[in-house]
Amino acid sequence: MTNPSLDAYQQIFSLACLANRAGGYNGTRSQLQEQLQYDLSFYFNTVPPVAVAGQQSPSVADPSVLPMLGSWNLVWGPALVEETDPNSQPTGVADNALYVAQCDALAFPGGPILPVYVVAIAATNPASLYDWETEDFSVSEVVNWTTYDPSEIIISDYNKNDPFISKGTATGISILLGLTSPETAASPGTTLQQFLAGLQPDTETAIIFCGHSLAGALSPTLALYLQEQQQLEAFGITLVYPTAGPTPGDVNFANRFNDTFPPLPSGWVSQPGDYQSWNTMHWNDLDVVPHAWQETDMELIADLYGTSLDPYTYGILKALQDFAVIDSLKSDAPYTMIRNQSLPGILQNYGSSGKIASPPQSIHDYISQLFLQHTYLYYGRIASKNTPAISGIILSHPLPESKTDYLVPGITSVTEDEMILKIIGQISQWIKSHIHFTEKQSIETEANK
Repeated sequence: MTNPSLDAYQQIFSLACLANRAGGYNGTRSQLQEQLQYDLSFYFNTVPPVAVAGQQSPSVADPSVLPMLGSWNLVWGPALVEETDPNSQPTGVADNALYVAQCDALAFPGGPILPVYVVAIAATNPASLYDWETEDFSVSEVVNWTTYDPSEIIISDYNKNDPFISKGTATGISILLGLTSPETAASPGTTLQQFLAGLQPDTETAIIFCGHSLAGALSPTLALYLQEQQQLEAFGITLVYPTAGPTPGDVNFANRFNDTFPPLPSGWVSQPGDYQSWNTMHWNDLDVVPHAWQETDMELIADLYGTSLDPYTYGILKALQDFAVIDSLKSDAPYTMIRNQSLPGILQNYGSSGKIASPPQSIHDYISQLFLQHTYLYYGRIASKNTPAISGIILSHPLPESKTDYLVPGITSVTEDEMILKIIGQISQWIKSHIHFTEKQSIETEANK
């Protein structure tokens, strides 16, 4: 099918969403990788068979997918990493994930029909403390972009002349470039850079980097890194479609990205939809995540869903906001969004566990609203007996789901309620660590008087 119902922007966003599937499971690295590969086989052609699932030949995309998404082939990965916790124990979750898909003919609105490769990067895994601490929240230290080496993360003092990225962003790119496609996956035994270097695409072929949440910061950064390393020269056009991302770097980094990747290739016609622009970070204005780490945006976090009248709830939200601002200012780097486009969010009244109060009357209300705004408000939710439908601002409704709820042996699914509780736990732990650090500093100051 050459004319799927989703336009190119929506197709690319869908591919980013599919990269997030590994975040819905618990298991070992190999189990998580097999599960993600199995899930992708419903949507893509040429996915290598997952033997433990009884698959014997490369996949053919399910017919229900083609009218919406069109015909895509998996060509690299998926690859993912399972980190270890502070006690050197495996986390039991996918902390980062990545794959590459290919389409022979993608119709670009306002532009030509081109062959395309898409580098799809997974979002923050709500269950991954590593993601939260080491990538998402690691913004108090910065790395000089002009000397950045992914093999060795070196913290730098900020100066106003060079572009800088957060230590968390620098770490995330390092992890992605270190991933190797497993022996049972597509293009086995190669890194992303090795895979791209081995391609000989037609001169008009496009490459697109995409990702949501954490990957909304990593996808533009990875694209810029590979572009500046002259590793994308075989492609006629390089585009980025990030969504819901926190700010990856300072104002000089934002300017560098914006100058390198203009909103449209030469000769293409701009489109009217708010979500229809390339090289632009699209974000729901009621989504907490993209409010980090630009100071003026972070000062809205505590009251984003209305000012809570519950003192305990408001105290926690204010602490979250204040500590986020403090961390972002420690390096003196003025964190600045890359080119971006806000999309209008709508407050939701019902989550998976019932009614959500606005303004929030509890932390659970706030995080439930945050979860909906960061997920379903972008790609839609199908109505159930407990929850009404949500029309997404990029996809009005989600992609078709496989009717086979197969789980690789050893894998367990994570429910929406479990994810919300994980987020509450991660944020609470982050706030407590800051309070403890502040108290320790105060004691040391008093002792030195």
